[in-house]
Amino acid sequence: MLDPRLLRSFVVLAEELHFTRAAERLHLAQPALSQQLRRLEQQVGTELLERSSRAVALTDAGRAMLEPARSAVRATEQAERAVREAARTTAQPLKVGVDLYIDDVVATLAEYASQHPEVSLWISRMHEMQGQELLAAGQIDAFIGFTPPVAPEQGGRVRALDVELCALVGPDAPGVHGPVISLPDLRRSPIVTPAREQSPTRFDFFMDLLSEGQGAEALSLREIDALGPLGKMTIVEEIRTGGAVGFGPPETLAAFAEELRVLSFAPPVIVSSWVSWTPGHSRLVDAFVDHFSTAHQALATATRAVPSA
Repeated sequence: MLDPRLLRSFVVLAEELHFTRAAERLHLAQPALSQQLRRLEQQVGTELLERSSRAVALTDAGRAMLEPARSAVRATEQAERAVREAARTTAQPLKVGVDLYIDDVVATLAEYASQHPEVSLWISRMHEMQGQELLAAGQIDAFIGFTPPVAPEQGGRVRALDVELCALVGPDAPGVHGPVISLPDLRRSPIVTPAREQSPTRFDFFMDLLSEGQGAEALSLREIDALGPLGKMTIVEEIRTGGAVGFGPPETLAAFAEELRVLSFAPPVIVSSWVSWTPGHSRLVDAFVDHFSTAHQALATATRAVPSA
């Protein structure tokens, strides 16, 4: 295995093509740098640099080795940073609550965990009110849900993901003939939904959307205790046999696709989810929030870059 220190010296020397300048960058004496290069050439079995009294140039082997060497140096530096960060990080896990009705964040959470092995990521699914209560009590570090932004002195919010909503209907739902449904079609049927007291932000947003601003009173609603032992079963039964319609992200509804139909809205209905945190949070929370903010911006940029049909 090649010595990472020798690779770092080779990369700097290949970039400078000048022993004195390279030695200054590496904080080495020039003879020591020359010795390191000879050791590396002995390890790989060939010359990497052509040296003369007037110039220094890469050999063919040196040019072939430069990019792999750079990658190895970057990996070594990343590993060193991770070790230093782990040494500074407290042993406490990062505790994150996730709304029961948001499944889109799983991939982003998995990506964060893989990029931060020094963090013990603890994830618990919960409804909105429970998440806000635990966050305020300091029992979780962050909560991912539909809660909108609040004043800075009360904590912080950053957009996590834009979530597409779909409808969940029975196999023989009247008036449904294709893979898409419109909001006016949905308003003609009873709406089955988790109780408002469990997720008021989600409930109010959806009801305002479905009623065109007239409020939940304008709709035929069946509120279900989704957290009870028969919560999901009751919702499915209301949709399957009672002609009701449910709604949620497609990832959540996919679990019911064998016995019910998942329909897309036309035009699409999008709602934002948010990462929430409280004042006095830790550096771990800062890094976690930055990860979600960056992921959302990258996804938004990629979406804008896709040409419309």
